[in-house]
Amino acid sequence: MFNKVNKKRNVIVMLLLAALIIISGCNSEDEEYVFGSSTEGSYGYIVFEAFSSVLNDHVDDARFSAVATDGNVENIVLMFNGDIDGGHTSNIAMMDAWEGEDPFGGGDYDPVQLLSYGALTQAIVVPADSDIETIHDLEGKDVQFGTPGSGLDLFWSLYFDLAGIDVNPVYLAISEQGDAFIGGRTDTGTLLFRNGEPYPLNMEVEAAMDVRYIPLDPEVNKMMEDVGFPAVTISPDVSEFMDEPLELNGAPMVFAVKPDMSEDLAYTITKTLVENVDDLMAITPHLETVSPENVTSGLIETLPVHPGAVKYFKEAGIWEDRLMELD
Repeated sequence: MFNKVNKKRNVIVMLLLAALIIISGCNSEDEEYVFGSSTEGSYGYIVFEAFSSVLNDHVDDARFSAVATDGNVENIVLMFNGDIDGGHTSNIAMMDAWEGEDPFGGGDYDPVQLLSYGALTQAIVVPADSDIETIHDLEGKDVQFGTPGSGLDLFWSLYFDLAGIDVNPVYLAISEQGDAFIGGRTDTGTLLFRNGEPYPLNMEVEAAMDVRYIPLDPEVNKMMEDVGFPAVTISPDVSEFMDEPLELNGAPMVFAVKPDMSEDLAYTITKTLVENVDDLMAITPHLETVSPENVTSGLIETLPVHPGAVKYFKEAGIWEDRLMELD
């Protein structure tokens, strides 16, 4: 009797092992794709965690994951090194990559656009009792630039270059910026808005101290707009320390991939994300920007869009003639 029971158990165990092997074999056949996001807690990090989750829920025979990186610049380099299949970046990083500008000098980088997911906007604050009144008072002062190669770094580097102001860049991850400013270790703080809404960072700083928002220079703002950074007006309703609308520039966020990504894959990713925007918004409401009426608005006119994405945009009736398809 005992032997019969043992034999029966052995058969069951063997059947279970066989089933696991079959399942494992099926999973091993799934194509795996890795996307670069950004530093933990940043907009890019949240977005690509959400993208990967929704794609995994709706796409068969493929698995998607996101890895934390330093963001804009690093993701483009990682893509063309073969380490990731696409990722979070910005209009300025893509333009610099195509033109071979620093930090891409000497490399061969030609990322293409898949879709856009809103704009990141940055503002400068100082302690309420600071003697800094305008951005021109920032000459020689500490300004938080984010991490090297991040969207913040690229944006402020260009802005202060156009303004002719020599500041002292302080490179900090978003998770470090609030403490550094509150603790008085930097002269200024950089607060962030995604699609017009404040980051948790802003609330952390404003709960700890009284601040003043420094207005930017309208002429420099216009120069930034002319090179691809749309004008953004931040409503005073979002902060008790803002008395009037704040005129800034947005940096459109772009899902970038290599030109040789298959048309079918690019089409599937784009279609899945746009048609499941409610699932994305359940993770973070800011991803309303991936809805059909918004998803192409942040794409850059002077850089190509992947043919797979173009195919979907045309099918959905949301392609914009101002945009350029990759040849």
